[in-house]
Amino acid sequence: MRRIFQLLVVSALAAVTLVTLAGTGRAQTGAGDLAAFCDGRIEANAADTKADNVTVLTKMAAAAPAAMSTQMNDLLALVKKQGDKAFESKTGRALLAQIEPFVYDNCPGRQLPVTAIDYEYQGIPATLPAGVTKFKLTNAAPKEGHMIAIVKVQPGNESTPIDKILALPNKKQNQVLDFSDAGFAEAEPGDSGYFPMNLTSGKYIYACFFPEGGKKNGAPHYKLGMEGSFTVS
Repeated sequence: MRRIFQLLVVSALAAVTLVTLAGTGRAQTGAGDLAAFCDGRIEANAADTKADNVTVLTKMAAAAPAAMSTQMNDLLALVKKQGDKAFESKTGRALLAQIEPFVYDNCPGRQLPVTAIDYEYQGIPATLPAGVTKFKLTNAAPKEGHMIAIVKVQPGNESTPIDKILALPNKKQNQVLDFSDAGFAEAEPGDSGYFPMNLTSGKYIYACFFPEGGKKNGAPHYKLGMEGSFTVS
């Protein structure tokens, strides 16, 4: 999943449809291990290859509470067969539409509902405490799809403007952004997307990279105002 996220950020002018795969304690739900399942979902944010995704999904499937056991095993089988394409397939989307809200509602961490409109985010504070935050992106725009990508800024680059970071060549971006500490979700009008992140001390930036009007040459939404930052302490 990290590879999909990274491809999105470094090709900010491209129209890309994304789906996310989208604690402590040892709470049990059904026959599974809820804490291990939730920890696996956080780990999935950094999965970079098909092998990485299979490894983390295997852990999640083994720990899945009864309510998510079938969905996780079906998603695991799909990823083994299709790789990254599984997350964008009709079947994969349907499975994720059940798994991600379950994570938001049942896993440890603070819930943070975020609203996307044309062209801004509502509900993201300037500061957040360290620890797990579960983001819910609801698209309240009338027609356009929106997404949010959140990534940590490498230490020493906190004063660099967001637009300047996003304009950097790929290799330079990798020096400024920590793609292993990132999350993303997308939603069509009236829908929601979800993802959890284990936030650590530092600065995070967020942006929407979808093109205006869904057109190939449309300006990316972050250039129209859909960008921002928050600090974690």
